[in-house]
Amino acid sequence: MKSLKALTLILLATPLTLVVAQIDRSKAPEPGPAPIIELGESTVSSLDNGLRVIVVENHRLPQVSWSIYLEHTPVAEGNKAGMLGMFGELMKAGTESKSKAEIDESIDFIGGSIYSSSSYLSGSSLTKHSSTLLDIMTDLLFNPSFPDAELEKLKNQSLSGLAASETSPNDISSNLTRTLLYGNHHPYGGVTTAETLDAITRDDFVNHHSTFFRPNTAYLVIVGDITPEEALATAEERFGSWDKAIVPYQRWELPNRPTGQKVCLAPLDGSVQSLLKLTHIVNLRPGSDDAIAVSVMNSILGGGAFSGRLMQNLREDKAFTYGARSSVSTDPLIGSFTAYADVRNEVTDSAVTEFMHEIRRMQNEQVDSASLAMTKSYMTGSFARSLENPRTVARFALNIERYNLPKDYYSTYLKRLNSITIKDVQTAARRYLTPDQIYITCVGTLDMVEKLLPFASSGQVELFDAYGQQLVERREAEASITVESVATRHYNAIGGLKKISKLKSTFTKGSIEIGGAMTLGYESTVSFKKSKGSYESYNMSGQNISEIIITDNGGVEKQLGGPAIQMSGADLINNQWSTLSSTHLLNYSSYGITAELLGVESINGVDYHVIAYTSEDGEIVDTYFFEVESGLLRLNKSIRQSLEGPISSTTEYNNYIDLGDGILFALELKIQAGPQSMNVRIGSVEINSDIDTSIFILD
Repeated sequence: MKSLKALTLILLATPLTLVVAQIDRSKAPEPGPAPIIELGESTVSSLDNGLRVIVVENHRLPQVSWSIYLEHTPVAEGNKAGMLGMFGELMKAGTESKSKAEIDESIDFIGGSIYSSSSYLSGSSLTKHSSTLLDIMTDLLFNPSFPDAELEKLKNQSLSGLAASETSPNDISSNLTRTLLYGNHHPYGGVTTAETLDAITRDDFVNHHSTFFRPNTAYLVIVGDITPEEALATAEERFGSWDKAIVPYQRWELPNRPTGQKVCLAPLDGSVQSLLKLTHIVNLRPGSDDAIAVSVMNSILGGGAFSGRLMQNLREDKAFTYGARSSVSTDPLIGSFTAYADVRNEVTDSAVTEFMHEIRRMQNEQVDSASLAMTKSYMTGSFARSLENPRTVARFALNIERYNLPKDYYSTYLKRLNSITIKDVQTAARRYLTPDQIYITCVGTLDMVEKLLPFASSGQVELFDAYGQQLVERREAEASITVESVATRHYNAIGGLKKISKLKSTFTKGSIEIGGAMTLGYESTVSFKKSKGSYESYNMSGQNISEIIITDNGGVEKQLGGPAIQMSGADLINNQWSTLSSTHLLNYSSYGITAELLGVESINGVDYHVIAYTSEDGEIVDTYFFEVESGLLRLNKSIRQSLEGPISSTTEYNNYIDLGDGILFALELKIQAGPQSMNVRIGSVEINSDIDTSIFILD
């Protein structure tokens, strides 16, 4: 037995040794033949009202999904941007006979799910619950009520989201690139603002539904545990009475590329990173002859995980960023190319240089055969894995119908992928990448202008706000204006610097509404003189759930049922500075904080003096906006660095009122911290009252 086992090992090893010896490692392996793809079958038919029905039969699981896709030219929202984004939620918010709660309960009862948008309605459930699911879906499709009360909730949620987006680099960048690429009047270019939300009414939803939800421009895709015969019969029963109508067609002009390299900056005070995007439009429709070559080209440039050239250059070689990638989108109307990365401020210009180098390199140098083979292998594997999901087959069938693709477009995909050559990749790069007609966008600090200026063909870096609109550049303040004069004017406006500086203590009571769903009681006690300290408590139903104590010796946060968290570093120093002095806007240097007058900025037609207070280590930047006319502090934009990246928050100070002591207090504060919104309402303020300093004990 031992000799037989040894002989077996020798026989197994011998041909392997011979094969290894014959490999020429200086050449990439020859690609094998493309595997034959066996796509699951789908059937396509139509109802008398024009609804096209696609069925993919799959009995592996006892469930069926029903999806309606609307096929119409994109809709421009104009001065009502944001309506289409809310449409799906409002459509599910009620019908003529059922409330939102009743609909949600019915869906939960059968363990199903329903999703909707302005051009889509889909539901899924176990096969045995299909009838109930279709009852709900058809009720939503034919009889949505679009309730006003739910619309107001959605608008308020969107407003809270807008406040958060104003300090979100990703949201700012998205708004900026969308506006630059397509313009404000293109269906892909609209940006939601408070003004556009305010203009939206229930009638807009009713009109959109009655205009575009028509069977003659729709597809019904049915996937799962059902036969084509059963599916078609059910489709006729449930959707055959859906009335068809003429759906308007809108021809949109193609946007233009910039003339040269256009550099655009959206300033974000205090940011330690620059979010860079290099982008331009691409006229590449689904199913184009060179669409696969473009996909291969982009995968080599910046697609995939870590193999892309951008990642290898900017991350692995230069250590500019954690990730640099690119994408190319196909679209029936107009697509786009984008290369992007978050980079450190100090390497912003170097990163742009490397982006441009790699884009031009794709055009000027042929890729090597090994990279091409590896990319093809990666894309082959991704495609093969996608076929494990029956919904993929349905999506393929839908795309063939929507985009008039050849019937064998997907079954021959791997064959066409395998045939892509080195020359095809370079040709795609030369045809679709336009580095000399490109937008170079940056979300970062204002001093990035100097770093970005060399890349601007016009010799000018254009400034934009958080919503992608041209920004009036922050201008210099008058020579007589200083940090001290602005802060002093604020204190004089709320009661006088002398009176404010003599404050011994304040005791404040109020409430905090969080996200419109929860309200907490709030109390704050601050001693500015003897035994300096600050104590804040947040309570629910009379019980404290959180306490924050700050003194000259330290700071601590206590949560109900949790351990005390000691403050440290810049966070502690910033809290000590902002709470333990009644005139902290003037008393900053002793805490190692620096203050800089940034100039005058106009927001919605109102001028503000802008001052940035920065912690010694640069970890925290508070940017204060003082109304020029009144001198009052109106806004604070704060950025704090963390292991997860920069954390932004904004605080608005409203409704300054004298409560009887000759001192004005802002009785309403609106706070936006990331996605979380809070409304603080001050009910009472006592000044210079006796304080039990035992509440300031940190232990």
